[in-house]
Amino acid sequence: MPPAKTRRGGGFTLLWVGSALGEFAYSTSLIVLPLIVLALTGSPSQAGIIGFVDAAAMLLAGLPAGAVADRYDRRTVMLWCQAALVAVFGVLALLLWADAVSLPALVGLALVNGAATALTMAAGEAMIPSLVAEERLSDAVAMNAARTYAGQLAGTSAGGFLLAVKNAFPFVVGCLAHLAGLVLLLFLKRQPPAAGAPADRPVISGPGLLEGVRWITSHPFLRVGLVCATATNFFFGVIYFIVIASAQTSGMDTGLIGVMAALLGVGGLLGALAAPLLQRVLTGARPIYVVLWSFVVLTAGIAVLPGGWTPGVLLGAIAFAAPTANAYFTTHQLTLTPDSHRGRVVSVAAIASGGGGAIAPLAGGIVLDLAGRFAGLLGCTAVMAVIALLTSLSPALRGIPKPGAAEAAPPGADPADAAPPAATPPPIR
Repeated sequence: MPPAKTRRGGGFTLLWVGSALGEFAYSTSLIVLPLIVLALTGSPSQAGIIGFVDAAAMLLAGLPAGAVADRYDRRTVMLWCQAALVAVFGVLALLLWADAVSLPALVGLALVNGAATALTMAAGEAMIPSLVAEERLSDAVAMNAARTYAGQLAGTSAGGFLLAVKNAFPFVVGCLAHLAGLVLLLFLKRQPPAAGAPADRPVISGPGLLEGVRWITSHPFLRVGLVCATATNFFFGVIYFIVIASAQTSGMDTGLIGVMAALLGVGGLLGALAAPLLQRVLTGARPIYVVLWSFVVLTAGIAVLPGGWTPGVLLGAIAFAAPTANAYFTTHQLTLTPDSHRGRVVSVAAIASGGGGAIAPLAGGIVLDLAGRFAGLLGCTAVMAVIALLTSLSPALRGIPKPGAAEAAPPGADPADAAPPAATPPPIR
């Protein structure tokens, strides 16, 4: 049994604060890097490459990141990632200070940033059930969502301010944030690989990488929930792009456009803070049903209701509802998955939902060009209504599986990857 301090959440607090600092640094770099490239090259297309490289690195590193998180001590994995980020942020700050930065150096930072973030996310989320009591797991997942929104809001705001002072300052602050996160992780208890982790095969192997995919596809609840999350992220990204792009082309003041984006972040943060209470009110799979149908109604409202502030308020309302459904699904995902598979399952879920969000701006631009704002938003509303209806009728979500199902290996799994048998349950947390 873990020490009392860990069971009370002391370890989770260390992980949460360290990860929040990382989220802050990541969000700061995400808004600053394209602006620096634009100033350096004068090319919007090259500035866009930076964001693509970061997203591509995160997605490509996703499956290996999950395998690494299941094979090695997750605390050590996070320490190495933080050390790498301290180094690259520090080097880039020095290059910018000396006015010696180049496009390859910025691309290199984006590559390390994306890959290290994927590893950190997989290891950090997979260790949550070992740091909190089972009855507090959903609250911990909701707090993680709040951390992400808070980090994004603080990072994007600070990034612009620091860049205006001196172009090296965002990376000086980012380096210090990652260094503080590294120090906090040193006080976290080691997280050795779970029993049943495949120690006798290479980390990067086809069967090992795909085990997270097989686990999810073998469980109807996880499969349906992930499809819902991916579709929702994709269509939210499409709708957000349509709203922002159409506002800009219509001549809306850029300040108001910025307020709309800020309302989205504020809504998500408040929703994440309210998620523990809402989960106690919305029992069973109701959080997913409520979010999907709210998405449908609010998207229709964005399409038909007048007013310059209306889209931002409704986007914020959608963002407010989303963390409750996310906390519900992620909590069951973690409890249904044995510790030996959690890193890979977390990575697959992140790739699926993140991939949908990554291609959403492209799809949104095509929809806006072909159909226009009104028809495009109504089309998204119709498709989301079909998804919400099918989800509401799905027996996989009505019959919520018991966490004990995680003790058995999924159909067709490699015996070497199987979880420990039921006769040797995991330690009580």
